[in-house]
Amino acid sequence: MKIIMLGCGWLGQQLLPLLQQDGHQLIVTRQSAAAVQQLPGTVQGVVLSLPLSEPITAELQALFQQAVVICSLTPGWRKQAGAGYVAALESLAALMQTAGSLACIHFSSTGVYQGLSGEVDESTPLQLSDAKVQLLVQGEQIVRAAVPTCTLRLGGLFGPGRHPANFLRSGVIDEPDAAVNMVHSSDVLAAVQQIVRQQAWPALFNLCCPVRASRQQFYQQARASLALDALQIGVAQGHNQRRVLSDQIGRQLPFQFRYASALDALKLVDKPPLSASDTNLSE
Repeated sequence: MKIIMLGCGWLGQQLLPLLQQDGHQLIVTRQSAAAVQQLPGTVQGVVLSLPLSEPITAELQALFQQAVVICSLTPGWRKQAGAGYVAALESLAALMQTAGSLACIHFSSTGVYQGLSGEVDESTPLQLSDAKVQLLVQGEQIVRAAVPTCTLRLGGLFGPGRHPANFLRSGVIDEPDAAVNMVHSSDVLAAVQQIVRQQAWPALFNLCCPVRASRQQFYQQARASLALDALQIGVAQGHNQRRVLSDQIGRQLPFQFRYASALDALKLVDKPPLSASDTNLSE
């Protein structure tokens, strides 16, 4: 299968070898020729900057034709309140639709549930009065309207080279009893592999460790693993009291979380990325 990855950041670099081992034709887009040259020699690199500044060329159409596009563009809220994000996705959607792309796997965020309390899942009505929620929902809708899309709403990401103890630099934890909604990168990789194998689109899945852990438990254990000072307990005002449920992906696909608990994942957070034989997926 032809798979186009938009960019190749922290998560994409872990995903590349797994998709290669599954035998897919991989094409990675970068924003500059210099960035393309940094890619492994086994990967085809293409310069592509979104939004497109010129009409879609025949070469681009041929490239994206019958491809599965993995879109990991980030909203960039601090840059013009995400206006560039919307423009980039609109340009991508037009390109995929014009070229006849097969499907898209779109990385969204559980930030779409901001402003809600209690347990939330993919069917929960969203707080659309919140500007950031509006931005994420708009992004999801733009891609879904173009091609069959599997939207992955990712929790807070951690894994090799991305230790969550560094997320809380102040050492003060607010809302200590609230659920922590995190996911280890290896579970995201395994989910993407299974989505591609099953051609599971259109679909919408949350990805967060399914076993509940509190923010205090998680960040205290994370800091202890790096021998940092103990947490200081901050404000508990009942904000951010939501737990994101991720049962749907296991009901629809032969997928199980490698790390059901974020606390278990912390024990191996600095281990290297999984190989294809380690992903423990059911065929």
